[in-house]
Amino acid sequence: MKNNNCVLQQIEVTQRYEIISRPSDIEAHHWNEWLASAVDPGIIALNVISVSGTASYDYLFYGQNVPRRNDGRLRDGILKKYRHIEGLNWWCNGVDPLNDYKEMQWGGMKPDRPRRDANKVHKFIKYEHPLRVPTRAFFLAVPDYTWESVAARYEKPIGDEDRALGFWHWVWKYNIPVVICEGAKKAGALLTNGYAAIALPGVNSGYRNPKDEFGQPTGEKHLIPELQHFATLGRPFIICFDHDTKPETIQRVNVAIVQTAKLLTACGCQVLVTQWSYPEKGIDDLIAARGKAIADEIIKLALSLEKWQVKEYNRLSYQPALVLNQRYLGELLIPESAKLILLKSFKGSGKTESFAPIVAEAIANGQPVILLSHRVQLAQAIADRVGIPYITEVRNSETGILLGFALCVDSLHPNGQARFNAVHWKEPLVIIDESEQVIWHLLSANTEVKKHRVEVLNQLSQLFKNAFAPGRGRVILADADLSDLSPEMVMGLAETKVTPWVVVNTWKGQPLNIYHYRQTTPISWLAALEAHIKAGGKPFIAVDAQKAKSKWGTKVLEAKLKKKFPSRKILRIDSETIADPEHEAYGCIQRLNEILMEYDIVLASPSIGTGVSIDIKGHFTSVWGCFQGVAPENATRQALARVREEVERHLWVARHGVGKVGNGAMNLKSLLASEHKRFQANLRLLQDASLTIDGDEININRTALTIFGKMSCRINAGMIHYRESVLEALTDEGHNIIDVDDNKTRIILEKQITKQRNELYNAECENVSAADTSHLTPAKYEALQQQRSKTTAERNIERKYKLEQRYGVSVTPELVKKDDAGYYPQLRLCYYLTVGRAYVESRDRKLGEKMLACKSAWLPDFNGGQLGLVIHALEMFNIPNFIKSDRSLRGSDEDLVQMANNALSVKWQVKTVLDITLSDNDSPIVILRRFLKKIGLKLKYKGRDGTGDRQRIYHVVGADDGRYEIFQHWLTKEKEKAAA
Repeated sequence: MKNNNCVLQQIEVTQRYEIISRPSDIEAHHWNEWLASAVDPGIIALNVISVSGTASYDYLFYGQNVPRRNDGRLRDGILKKYRHIEGLNWWCNGVDPLNDYKEMQWGGMKPDRPRRDANKVHKFIKYEHPLRVPTRAFFLAVPDYTWESVAARYEKPIGDEDRALGFWHWVWKYNIPVVICEGAKKAGALLTNGYAAIALPGVNSGYRNPKDEFGQPTGEKHLIPELQHFATLGRPFIICFDHDTKPETIQRVNVAIVQTAKLLTACGCQVLVTQWSYPEKGIDDLIAARGKAIADEIIKLALSLEKWQVKEYNRLSYQPALVLNQRYLGELLIPESAKLILLKSFKGSGKTESFAPIVAEAIANGQPVILLSHRVQLAQAIADRVGIPYITEVRNSETGILLGFALCVDSLHPNGQARFNAVHWKEPLVIIDESEQVIWHLLSANTEVKKHRVEVLNQLSQLFKNAFAPGRGRVILADADLSDLSPEMVMGLAETKVTPWVVVNTWKGQPLNIYHYRQTTPISWLAALEAHIKAGGKPFIAVDAQKAKSKWGTKVLEAKLKKKFPSRKILRIDSETIADPEHEAYGCIQRLNEILMEYDIVLASPSIGTGVSIDIKGHFTSVWGCFQGVAPENATRQALARVREEVERHLWVARHGVGKVGNGAMNLKSLLASEHKRFQANLRLLQDASLTIDGDEININRTALTIFGKMSCRINAGMIHYRESVLEALTDEGHNIIDVDDNKTRIILEKQITKQRNELYNAECENVSAADTSHLTPAKYEALQQQRSKTTAERNIERKYKLEQRYGVSVTPELVKKDDAGYYPQLRLCYYLTVGRAYVESRDRKLGEKMLACKSAWLPDFNGGQLGLVIHALEMFNIPNFIKSDRSLRGSDEDLVQMANNALSVKWQVKTVLDITLSDNDSPIVILRRFLKKIGLKLKYKGRDGTGDRQRIYHVVGADDGRYEIFQHWLTKEKEKAAA
């Protein structure tokens, strides 16, 4: 280490530092290299020297295990291998926190002429470290003014005793936040900016992974001793590794981040991870290029480990072959050798139009084309734009079914309307537009695809294998929010790795002004919308709900605006109206741009979500979005951007989303562990029911399950902080978010919208109850279900018949409302917990037999379909005993307290199996309430005891809602099935 007093001059901290001349023991180019990394001259002077000649060997070969001859001389092989260090090198070490902060013997050397890597001849080894000595970390010595800069940042004192013991002891003593980076120069740059930065020689160097000579683990991973020394309870650690672009490097770095963070978290530390989208790779390069303020920005925006992991699932890490910055993509000249084409371009940039010449060329060459979507109307619209038929139109097409078609993934199986069999599709061109949402629909939707999910995944697997086989076949994935998950899914199903050919269009267009209404409810948003319409505005309104029970869905808003503005032409577009032959919106998706010009106000649900482009100009004066957190945040942004014209946007978005996936985790391991544990538990119950199932023989599509898990984590993170996620993403897109600070109470408007909702919803429930189903048979009902076009009257008939079959009692408006509120799953659970308990095994067994027959299972669907595990859990917590009608319950009851303690001891399992979140602070009564809610029952306060501590007394209520009449109907059907 350098002599401290040879180069430094005491100065005021506010003056930062005076000009320090280069010390004579540092070569000019070494000095300039460190200066170019934005490192303070005082830090360079204290930590760096230039070395050369045989003296260099003393720095690298002091270890006990270095190969030497009997006379102590280094062996010839070592001398030959390291001959290059006899030229010029710089050397950097630091202080040793495990040796009273004296100079550390271990350090790093950078030769001017590095040696080649023996394993990768085109790669040079830039840095050398002491041979056969465990790697350590750099704790650079700092001048006093740097110390004072760090102290000022964290508002900590520096006493005389602190100065005697040194900077790093002070950092340890006061639990100062520590930044972990890779490379001494990066630590120097961060220290220069007032951050206590520790440098590792490599991303994996913060922990040990003990292995034997055969590479087998011999112990648990653990932090290196000096990091362990600083891993004190509550200390913040910010991991700030390089921002790389190579997928394999990103993967390696991410693994190191997760492992280091896990070990630090186990010590009680807080761990954050930095990220940035600037092109500079290292934090030192970033500071040098963009100024010292950038370090504050990067550290301030560091994410928690879970949020960072989820953010990684949004990245497209593949190196682009073509980077564009233009409004429209235009025709793409794709190399013939490209088998997997990734196209990431903003919404409205003409991705679909770019497919047209590719499709035309394929058809001209006799190559089959299949375009996959997740919505019928969207698939029809895209098919028309690229020049191929939709599956229902192939009979009228010149090429018929021979050269391909567009269809929804729901139908991609041998029993679907396409009678699809991937074996017959040789060298296909497969196009998946809006791939992220198509894949999510495939893996999670409760539509037709749910019945055939395993078959669809198998068909896709074969289709992708055919496309990647030698020949003309290829796959095109396109999405404005394209991430690594789409190609990971495709290559995983194909069981093939290919190098994607990537196009990224960075053009963002003009930033839009987005007026954000941050109130708890959308009342201020609605008031502003009505004022805009009254002033002559023509708004396009996007919402994420439709049903009459939602105050902010298309139906209620339409009724409200029609009453307020009877002279305006209003069009409601949702899943009902576009399929209703009596409605103006029927079949409008294919000619949206013509139809919308005829209306003053348009209300749209997610039915015109991804892939639909509204390109008309000079008609709509604004776009209004009201989103309650029903759809993922990227769908919300897509809906807000559906109108391409650059008119102002007005946005209200809920603070938190209303739906989570799986156990709600943002951690992939936790989420998938939940599914696997439920699966194993369900298998055991089926085996107990005498169904011979070997779990190892059941095929689980692990690729698809992993993608499901990652996308679920992404959605869960967005739902937890829904508003924050939407606004952050819109800001990243370059838009201007303008908060509308309007906290005026709008009681009248709130009452109006509530009244409108109640009127509309009550009328709808009355109409369903009054529908005539006397003519329906099971066969006619099934035909009505399959019918794509339905009038309102037909939908009411279909709904009433379904409720009659479901409950076996007269359908009243109240029953319709209860069914909408989730009555059926609660009632079903209560039935199987009580009078129907004997039939649980036979019910679950049917699903088990189906899984056994095809030897495949999609875990989320299978787990969601089994009830035995849930019933078993409720019985374990003694719930049947607590729902006895004549029982009085007190929070001090011994069995209730025992139940609560048992539940709290297995909170994770309760969340996994029952989807009930418990807190250690929950009382026994609160915990019982949450269990009872699962079966549609409640606790009612009845009074207090007359003596002693006057305990509160509760009774279970809600069982007098007519459920036992329904239970008797179900029981009769069960007995009939059993007899048959």
